[in-house]
Amino acid sequence: MVKAVRSKGQGATEYLVILGAVLLVAMVIIALLGWFPQVGGPAREKESDAYWKSATPFSITSQRFDNGTVLLMVANRGSDKFNLTEIQVDDGAGNVYNLSITSTIFTAGDEKPIFVPSFTTGNPCVSTASGGSYEFAKVSLFYKMGIYPMRQTGARPLVGRCA
Repeated sequence: MVKAVRSKGQGATEYLVILGAVLLVAMVIIALLGWFPQVGGPAREKESDAYWKSATPFSITSQRFDNGTVLLMVANRGSDKFNLTEIQVDDGAGNVYNLSITSTIFTAGDEKPIFVPSFTTGNPCVSTASGGSYEFAKVSLFYKMGIYPMRQTGARPLVGRCA
């Protein structure tokens, strides 16, 4: 009869290897869910696009940020007439920037371009190469319904790539 010889530390080593594998799988899952923007960037962009395309009353159907200019396609998903007066973006570090826009009237179902030709202060694409990612932690759209001022603040960040 041959007896198997086990070294004293083999059980502990096997346990550590299994624990390491479980931690590695957990890190991959967390990265894919977007906790690490440099790894989960595409997933965060898709989540942002899906949210902003379905937001109400205003949705942002497409976005283009480049070196100093912004082009947002904004749609009125509500059933009323609204007058969009201002858009604010927050970079997540407490800096809030106004995208100076001209007052734009949206009837129900309208989709219009909002072009901002001189957004340089606070525009992450001024210092980021084309294809680099950006994220605004909070976006607020200010509008009027008749004479009543209203505000829509997104529940998700606005994430994209510089043009």
